[in-house]
Amino acid sequence: MTRRLIALFGALALVPAMVGPLQAEARDFVAMTCGGGVLSVPVPAPPGPPQGPCCAKGCHSDSKRKRLDRSQ
Repeated sequence: MTRRLIALFGALALVPAMVGPLQAEARDFVAMTCGGGVLSVPVPAPPGPPQGPCCAKGCHSDSKRKRLDRSQ
């Protein structure tokens, strides 16, 4: 029984890695004031192109790392 629970917990822990990063979007920060009013501050989305899921082999490949110049 405990082995099944451990296996289930391990599989559930891997779900965020399988899904990948979620796309960021612009939202509003809303705060209630003491007088009963509402203060709304727009928060823009982060700059840059939307990112899809990251390929583990491509992101961590050796070809993207800078080589050490031994002649210096």
